Amino acid sequence: MRDKKNSSSAHNMGKHAHQEVEKTVSMKQGSTMKQSGMKQSGSNVNHPESSPMQNISSMGVGVAKGGSLTAPRPKSTKKKALIIAGIVVALLLAVYGGGALFFSSHFFPNTVLNDNDLSFQPSDALANQIQEQADSYSLSIEGEGFSYTFEQGETAISIDPHKIAEDTTKAQDIALWPIEIFQTHDISDVVVASYDEAGFADSLSAQIEEFNATQTASVNAHFAFDEEAGTYTLVPEVYGTQIDAEKLLAKAGEAIKSMRTDCEVTQDDLIKPTVSAADPRSLQALQKVEELFPNAVTLTLNGSVKAATIDKPTIAEWLYINPDDFSPQLDKDVLAAWVDKATSGMNTVGTERTWTREDGKVCTVSGGTYGWQVDTSSLADTVYNTMSQGGAETIDIPCSQSGGQYNGAGKRDWGAYVDVDLTEQTARYYDASGNLLHSCGIVSGLPTADRATPTGVYYLNAKQSPSTLTGYKPNGEIDYETPVSYWMPFVGNSVGLHDATWQSSFGGSRYKTNGSHGCVNLSLSDAQWFYENLSTGTCIITHY
Repeated sequence: MRDKKNSSSAHNMGKHAHQEVEKTVSMKQGSTMKQSGMKQSGSNVNHPESSPMQNISSMGVGVAKGGSLTAPRPKSTKKKALIIAGIVVALLLAVYGGGALFFSSHFFPNTVLNDNDLSFQPSDALANQIQEQADSYSLSIEGEGFSYTFEQGETAISIDPHKIAEDTTKAQDIALWPIEIFQTHDISDVVVASYDEAGFADSLSAQIEEFNATQTASVNAHFAFDEEAGTYTLVPEVYGTQIDAEKLLAKAGEAIKSMRTDCEVTQDDLIKPTVSAADPRSLQALQKVEELFPNAVTLTLNGSVKAATIDKPTIAEWLYINPDDFSPQLDKDVLAAWVDKATSGMNTVGTERTWTREDGKVCTVSGGTYGWQVDTSSLADTVYNTMSQGGAETIDIPCSQSGGQYNGAGKRDWGAYVDVDLTEQTARYYDASGNLLHSCGIVSGLPTADRATPTGVYYLNAKQSPSTLTGYKPNGEIDYETPVSYWMPFVGNSVGLHDATWQSSFGGSRYKTNGSHGCVNLSLSDAQWFYENLSTGTCIITHY
């Protein structure tokens, strides 16, 4: 009975397992059914019929290790999966290819040209937009108080819209269009126009120049002299409102090339100071100024006469800080301007002079070639070079010509001289000490516009013995040729002192009727005396 009972239990278990496998197979899930192990008493019992596990195996159900069961996947399911996957891939390829083809001639989404949306537009849309811009193009340049509108036609603008559009679409990264469609594309920089840069520069520069004339200029930190403290000091820099023409020209030029309609003038486009008083290097430059220019500089003329003083406030005005290396430098242009102004009153050539002649007559004369003439160019160089080395206290003024003495403009600046008094018709020679060494009568030029003796202070230019005097007519023909024994010209080589043996007398009023052609006629003996006692360069004064 025990064996029969066990046999019945085993049979029922096998039947249950068979039903479960059939259920699993019919549902096509390929799952495994786990069969619980049963305890058997004693040894295994053999049955005449097949065991449940053998039945399951005969139905094609695998038996896993440990008693688990697996259902095999039918081949038809795998095939369907592959077909579906292939369809998906084909669709993706078709979409990708279609997108690549579309965007080969159209713009990506979020594509803008100067804020104009070109999303999904064909390349012709860009060409048309560029052409429309070019036809009505203008550029508004505004900001910081400046306003100027550049209109089409002021200068030639050249652009090829179709080529730009074609090149732009070709430049799109079509291979990555699935990514690029989510990006923003600003193609404003693809528009490159050419224009008459010189003509535009002339037009805009004129506007900037006019604007800057009304604006405040920037000023670098610079030196000054504190009179109260007795020291040099630094004046802080000043930020001005003038436009940097070079910067704005470049900025506006780029705007024209890309056909932008607006160009904003900002503070970055203004001329800014390049040296700050707060810079430690500026403070170091201040210390060097104290070392280089501790004293005022005296300008002397003729080696001893004090003509001008370059004081420390003036030196401070000449100085500036070099922005490249922050060294103190003398501004040569400012220095030269000061030299011109300071020395203009030192020149005596041709100026009106008043003096008291040794016999007590007060005389006034102007004109002539004699006197002091400062060589301002050479003086500026001398002052600049000498002071740049530092420590200069005295500088002698170079002159292109000089007189016998220097007493300032308007005063006597000669030593020994010949006084030709055209009113008295006399010629007197005074030495440097004022002694009268010779006096005689003369015959001066006939008192007409073309023959009167010129007045002024002159140098004796030359001495010649004998000589032939030649006069010329206005047409260049020789008017006369007169031999003389002594020739001493003082107005070029045309007017001078000479003997005139054809004159019957000298002095008085003879010049009014028998006057010369401008020369000072002398007797032979008087001419000889002057010839023997005068030297080239002697001062000759003719006056009334």
